[in-house]
Amino acid sequence: MKTKSGTLLPQTADGITNGGVYLQRRRCGKKNCWCACGEYHTGFYFIRRINGKFTKTYIRNSEVKAFAEIVNQSRALKAEKRTSTKQSNELLKRLRESSREYEQIAKLYKENYSDDSS
Repeated sequence: MKTKSGTLLPQTADGITNGGVYLQRRRCGKKNCWCACGEYHTGFYFIRRINGKFTKTYIRNSEVKAFAEIVNQSRALKAEKRTSTKQSNELLKRLRESSREYEQIAKLYKENYSDDSS
C-alpha cells in the first residue's frame, strides 16, 4: 500500500512494531473553507513512534479496513509473544527450582553414603 507521499505502509503484521490507525479531525486554516465554520477535515493515519519521535502516515479511505486488519493481526501476534514469553519464563523458573532440589538431594546422598563405602 502506497500513500500520497510515496511512503509504503507495512504489508504484513510482522512489519509493524508499534502504532495504530487513528482518525484525525483538523482545520486547514483557509478562511473560506467549510472547515472554518466548524466542520473538520477528517483522515485516517497510521501513527507510530520511531526513534522516540511520532510519525504519521496518511491512509487512503479505500485502504483503511485492510490496513486496520493488519494492525489488529500485529497486536494479536504481540499478545501471543507476551504470553509465550511469560510461559517460557515460568518453565525456566520451575526448571531452576528442580535443579536446586536435585543438587540438594545429591549432596545429601553423597554425605550419607560416601562414608559407608570407605
